[in-house]
Amino acid sequence: MRKGGAGQRWGLIEGELLKQHDLARLRTGSIALEQTFQRPGEKPFTIRLTFLSSRPELARVLANAFWIVHQNGKRRATLIASAHSLRLFTRFLDHRKKSQRDVQSARQLGPEMLKEMAIWLVVKRRLKRKSAAHTLSLCCWLLRLAKRLYPEEFDPAFFTPSNIFPGVGNERPASKALSPATFRKILTAAAADVDHIWKTHTPGDVPTSAQQIIPFMILIAARTGINPDALWDLGRDCLIPHEIDEECFYCVWDKPRAGRQQKQLHRVDRRKQMGVVELIQFMRQYTEPLARQAGPPANTKLFLYFSENTLLKSRLISACTAPRLSFRRLREFRDRHRLPPFALSNIRPSAATLLYLQTGGNLGKVRQFLQHAHFSTTIRYVLNHISEQFNARVIQKAQARMVERVTVIPQRREAGIKCLNLPKAQAAKILDGRFDTGCGACRDPYDSPQTGEEKGRLCTSFHACFSCPNDLWFLDDLPMVIATRDRFLRLRSEMKPGDWDAVYGNSVRIINDNIVAAFRPEQIERATQRAKELESSVFIVAKGVLG
Repeated sequence: MRKGGAGQRWGLIEGELLKQHDLARLRTGSIALEQTFQRPGEKPFTIRLTFLSSRPELARVLANAFWIVHQNGKRRATLIASAHSLRLFTRFLDHRKKSQRDVQSARQLGPEMLKEMAIWLVVKRRLKRKSAAHTLSLCCWLLRLAKRLYPEEFDPAFFTPSNIFPGVGNERPASKALSPATFRKILTAAAADVDHIWKTHTPGDVPTSAQQIIPFMILIAARTGINPDALWDLGRDCLIPHEIDEECFYCVWDKPRAGRQQKQLHRVDRRKQMGVVELIQFMRQYTEPLARQAGPPANTKLFLYFSENTLLKSRLISACTAPRLSFRRLREFRDRHRLPPFALSNIRPSAATLLYLQTGGNLGKVRQFLQHAHFSTTIRYVLNHISEQFNARVIQKAQARMVERVTVIPQRREAGIKCLNLPKAQAAKILDGRFDTGCGACRDPYDSPQTGEEKGRLCTSFHACFSCPNDLWFLDDLPMVIATRDRFLRLRSEMKPGDWDAVYGNSVRIINDNIVAAFRPEQIERATQRAKELESSVFIVAKGVLG
């Protein structure tokens, strides 16, 4: 078995945990299809597997394996995702029994059935390949662990198929980024609401609807790049003063998936009063009466509001009473401002994409904004349908600039001249050396693009050849190019550094980066040996017959 295989992963389940669940009792006792979990510092939640009840024998195996594998330390989202994959597996079995014999025990499971489920997920459930692959992998993982716990319940030849969705790991997920125009409309609407709340607020007022905190959440998310769950769970003490600068504050929040605290530096916005610091400070003041009335841990949360629904047991709404902000509340904000569909999860990728476009494709600034450890994660945010056009324009401009600077053909002149598709008369003159310069060839010295030169008059800007779109460099010219570069470098000791860089510095950089670098190492090595023989020869500025 290869390193890190199923055997090692199974070893992560501690022996004490297995003893705690008492396998003998689980095999003979009643089936628990509901269980309550609680992570340290969080409210308890219940996971229900009652959808397995229609197949009691199979439910005993799958449900007990689920409870053993998933410990109290697991995140709620992880447990819900795993339970959802098991629910889809049950629904697949319900669909399958319409035309085939129903599955009542684990012994009836097999790899062909799981392959059928893969097709069902894509065709009937209409899941994308990446989502279908993830769902199926969770089911297969749980079935493999169930077989280890109940080997006698499964067929000895049972195994889970692999590589059902080939290449899915390299597929780019659909981006959640909104277009810059749509994103700006959302920010404008949120800023208008914030401004109205700010102007009409009086001491003692508290939010009585989610509509009074959503605009603040949108603007804070857009200016920090915070994830929706971390945003909703933001604490009242998330602003920490800077050690030295009184105008700066650190905004800190917990990001469970990263496993560490995120920290961003923000400056006080004295002019617009719409910065992250001002938004958080006002929201803390706005919800302070509610925080004083609430008990822990709700009194530590920044976003609180008092629901108008008198039927609720707890009318104080926070991250403790509602794990996520209701999509219905966000839809109310969207409909009120006549905005296109969006969710809070669209804010982070939209802000990252807009920053990428505004900074001219500066990936480092986007990575710093998103607090990513690796550039590969940042690329997944900015590589989308919005930035594709921008990237294409940048590449096109770069290619145009490269063509404008120099044209290097790493072949002999006789073969390379055919790649240029020039008129026969012009190609013949270049081939015969009639348009040769000091160490290359010119397309047409009587049609120079250099400043101050006139069409029909012979070009005299000899030192501009290295950055001229008219100049050509073949393999035959490489020894003289290297010799010319070496001559320029020797002149450095005889000139002031600033003077040498102004006259020869750019030419040497172009020779190294754009001309010599275009040839193969063996070609450069032979040309360098030939260039040494040319050191004692006369420095040629131009040659050939110009006429």
